[in-house]
Amino acid sequence: MKLKQSFYAIVMLALFSLLIGCNLSLSKSGKYDETKDSNYYLSQAESSSGNAKIDWQLLAVRALINENKLSQANKLLSELPANLNAEQQKDQLLSQGEIAVRKGQPFNINQLSADKLNDSQSYRYYSIKLALDRKARNINEQAHDYLSLQKFAPEKHQKQILNNTWKFFSKLSASQISQISALENEVILKGWIDLSYTYKSNNKKALAQSGDSTDVVDATNSSQSAQLKQAIEDWSSRYPNHPAQEIVSALVGGQKLSVDNVNTKTVALLLPLNGSSRIFGNTIRQGYVDAVKFYPQEPQQNVVVLDTTSLPMESLIEQAQAQNVELIVGPLLKEEVIKIKQLAPSIPVLALNKVDDGTVSSNKMCFFALSPEDEAKDAADHIFAQNKQKPLLIVPQTDLGRRVAKSFAKQWSQIANGSQAYVQYVGSIGTLRGNMNHNSGISLTGRPVSFDDGSATTSSSSAGFDAIYVYASYDELTLIKPMLDLGAGKTIGNGSSSVTLYSSSKSHVASASNDFNYDMNKTEYADIPLIIKSSDRMSSLIPGNIQKDYSLTRLYAMGIDAWRLANRFNQLDSYQPNFLDGMTGKLSTSNQCEVTRSLSWQEYVYEASDQSSQQSE
Repeated sequence: MKLKQSFYAIVMLALFSLLIGCNLSLSKSGKYDETKDSNYYLSQAESSSGNAKIDWQLLAVRALINENKLSQANKLLSELPANLNAEQQKDQLLSQGEIAVRKGQPFNINQLSADKLNDSQSYRYYSIKLALDRKARNINEQAHDYLSLQKFAPEKHQKQILNNTWKFFSKLSASQISQISALENEVILKGWIDLSYTYKSNNKKALAQSGDSTDVVDATNSSQSAQLKQAIEDWSSRYPNHPAQEIVSALVGGQKLSVDNVNTKTVALLLPLNGSSRIFGNTIRQGYVDAVKFYPQEPQQNVVVLDTTSLPMESLIEQAQAQNVELIVGPLLKEEVIKIKQLAPSIPVLALNKVDDGTVSSNKMCFFALSPEDEAKDAADHIFAQNKQKPLLIVPQTDLGRRVAKSFAKQWSQIANGSQAYVQYVGSIGTLRGNMNHNSGISLTGRPVSFDDGSATTSSSSAGFDAIYVYASYDELTLIKPMLDLGAGKTIGNGSSSVTLYSSSKSHVASASNDFNYDMNKTEYADIPLIIKSSDRMSSLIPGNIQKDYSLTRLYAMGIDAWRLANRFNQLDSYQPNFLDGMTGKLSTSNQCEVTRSLSWQEYVYEASDQSSQQSE
């Protein structure tokens, strides 16, 4: 009998161990790690079997979605067996929903029951629901979705959701806010609504009038800032426990990053100093080493300059490590940024370009770039803030033009609650000249922008635009503007027109002709503060050859801002709004510590005697 009992005990122990082992395996494979790419999860699935294999496959699907490899993710989902357990079915549906919203396709979210999901699943659920409600332009549901996301978001995403929530509420008009139903006990929702009203009614910037002195403009802005600060403080006293307390200092310009509390920092500056990109690298280097002249109160750095055209990236990293470098600033070229991200050196990195490969770096890595896509997003924000409803983009039929159109349209959809931006592509400068010679104008029509590749969809063209954003070079814009006038049969964007014309920094040059200012009168354009708001003292510090070329001035300013970011790198993190007034713009951070810029806006003003411009924001 004892032998029989021992046999049963051994069998039960073995089965128990097997079950525990399975649970451990599922627990290990069931946790999603954003720092791992799809290849990692696919390899784990390849070496597994049974439920563990399915778990790894589902994780691989999530990674593929984050890498925007949607076709591959769909294919892997279709290969899953039919007999999934309850948790796997939920994960499968969530992935299908994430793919659908990324493709702009419908998805029946009622297939999932929100009260039967864990926190991680709930976060994904409400992310999908928010995208669907945004497309349906359901303001009330979007407001509640943001609050649910805040409740279920992982700690590392809390700041992101908080900032996204404020961005949503801050862009709502009074009529849109009235669409939100807040119950008596929904104090947090009421707080967001009240904060939105408070900010809008006390943050109305006055445009500078012709003839106003700098002192008058500064005094007006100072008075308005004080009014906004007092209003926000009153709101804070009414909602002392509201989550938005974390961001109110940024709303009144109080959230600035001071320099790191360290001794002189040793920094390796990785730039191309030879070859075809040497002018870019040398100009940024000049701005970096000159930065202390502009900001003498900030600590100096021990700067080690390394030429990325001289050695492979692995060797440059070894040199930096040998010289006890604490921070790498650079590299500049995109392929080099991709390489250093893959290498993931132990030294933290402030890259001077951006990559969008869907992966998270295993070391601390931030990204700072003068990106046309970021400038397009800023233009969307600026145009929306001026209560425009229907923007038309005029951009070249190039890869860059499509990227700019896509970036603008995505931002417009987010801030305008699903509204579309429209695009019309134009040909090369030779084509424009040929059309101009044949009196062929540009009609004010466009097609909705597709988010997939930035191209226009096959939808029918539309008209009735109240804003036109032109992303083009100076030479292109000198042809596009009169062709727009010709196509409309009247002058566009001269102040008396119902359509406001906006242009990018790409067409703003130091050597603009007086005829250009005449044609572009009242057109608003964006550029960096170092160009638009430069004082006599600042101008005297900029090398003469750089002052004469705005494209070089922007790179020079980038070098200055990179130096200031390096001084604050230890505090730099994702989702920090307006943490620094830089030479390239007001700096914030978005996802994965990507530094974004809010530019300064001015308008061209033609004067018969000379050319000038007037500040508009």
